[in-house]
Order: sequence, then structure tokens, then C-alpha cells
Amino acid sequence: MNLYRFGAPFLIAGLALYLTACGTKAIPYSQNRDALEPNEVAVAHYNWGMQSAESGNFVQAITELELAIQNEPGWVMPFFTLGVVYGNQGELDKAIEAWERATQLDVNFAKAHYNLAVAYSHKEENARSIASLREAIRIDKAALSNAKADPALERIRNTSEFQALEQETTPKQ
Repeated sequence: MNLYRFGAPFLIAGLALYLTACGTKAIPYSQNRDALEPNEVAVAHYNWGMQSAESGNFVQAITELELAIQNEPGWVMPFFTLGVVYGNQGELDKAIEAWERATQLDVNFAKAHYNLAVAYSHKEENARSIASLREAIRIDKAALSNAKADPALERIRNTSEFQALEQETTPKQ
């Protein structure tokens, strides 16, 4: 399998979605307003990780994000960002692991659920992709309109499961 085949779409989609807060900001990071502020050391490592990711130094970004997690294991953002970095490198299993952990820490993290849907779609795990997309839509209905247009979800859009999900979540007229 050619990892570069996945790397370019994730680099463009992952960092663009993450750094621009999902384009038009349709999908929020989370609905959770109860999260505690992380400690200063974790924040510093997270910020260094973000700077490294933005400059394309993914190895350093991973190191810094892992240090942020080590210093604040309950903080969801380093897990989410780590997933984006791994996704950019074509490391789908590691990206999925990070985003799964993010959704465990914050079940209402719509972007993490959405990114899981994309990653599972790339792995041709349609049932998991649909389940993750369903969770993203449960949190934020705008995720459905994004999924309808997102090239990364093209693989599942024509499935009966996606069409059923679309019918379930589209308001009846």
C-alpha cells in the first residue's frame, strides 16, 4: 500500500480542518464546557507540537504532543492533534487510536468522531465509518452536510448505510 496516497489527502484535509476549525466552522471541537484547564507544562508542549506540525516537522510534533499527554493525560486536544499528525503521515491505525482516546475523554468531540469516520472510510471499514459519522451528526447536525460534500467520505456516500443515516437525520418536511 502506498502511504503517500493517504498522506496528501490527510495533510490537506487534516491540517486544513484542524487549523481552520473545519473551514466554515460548521463542526465544533466539542460541546463539552466542563473541561479543566491543562497545566502550563502540557500547554507549552502542546504549543510546540502545534508549531512543529504547522512547519511540517511531524516527528517533533509527535514528540511534543506525547509530552503534553504525559503531563496532562486527561486533556483531549493533544490526542486529537496527535491523530491529525498521524493521519498526515498515513499512519491510520495510530490516528484512529488517538481519536478514539479523544472521544473517550470527551464523548461530544464532534471533530474527533468525524475524523474517525474519514479514517475508517479510508480503511474500508464502512460500518465503523458510519457509526463514527452518526456520532458526529448526533453532536452537530452540520456534520451531515459536510459529509455529503467531503471527498474523503466519497467511499461511503453511495452505501445503503449512508443513505439510511441521511434519512434518519434529515428533518421530515
